[in-house]
Amino acid sequence: MSERVTQIDQFMQKIGNKGGMSLSTGFDVSFQFGAGTTFRGEFYTDGDEHIVHMLCDEAQLPNVQSATGQMNRYLGEGQVYYPHTRLFTDISMGFLCDAQMTPFKFFQNWYNTIYGDQMGGYDRTAGFEGAKSTQPLPRNRVNRLKYMDEYVSTCKIMKTEPNAESSSGRVPIVVSLENCYPFSIDAVPLSYGTSQVTRVNVNFYYSRHTIGAGL
Repeated sequence: MSERVTQIDQFMQKIGNKGGMSLSTGFDVSFQFGAGTTFRGEFYTDGDEHIVHMLCDEAQLPNVQSATGQMNRYLGEGQVYYPHTRLFTDISMGFLCDAQMTPFKFFQNWYNTIYGDQMGGYDRTAGFEGAKSTQPLPRNRVNRLKYMDEYVSTCKIMKTEPNAESSSGRVPIVVSLENCYPFSIDAVPLSYGTSQVTRVNVNFYYSRHTIGAGL
């Protein structure tokens, strides 16, 4: 019994030396647009990018999956599955919204850029009447799809852990989603009743992901 207790103590000490257990509440995200990207993010500059990063309250480390085939090797043996293609599925992220709806406007603008569309504008200092005066874009406008290199980004999901200096002082892994773009934005519910923080959920496609491990 004492030997078993000693093994558990040694195991817990090894876990403690590695910083303890991982917490699901520690993460950060960022979107990095390449030099060939025409979309620069009207609502992702002058410090707004940090608002988008900080207000991401739900993300995922992407799954891995293989497409498989079947083959028979020997007489009387059942079919054997073998992998032949890596599959990368979509992911979803949730963003809280500040009073200026910065994350919502950023992702709507990004989505519109894919189709060569744009957001209408109005003088927000004019108040409610100014907002009512906004007009739809011309009804005979066309949607001209951009080339993928013009709107994709590299999305980095950083799993953070606390250390003695800060709550995100350690970053054990970074997942880079290549050629990432939003393909759908969920409806944002609004209702009278108990006040809640407005939240927007965005779904992303990407070509593949790579994992960087902190050594």
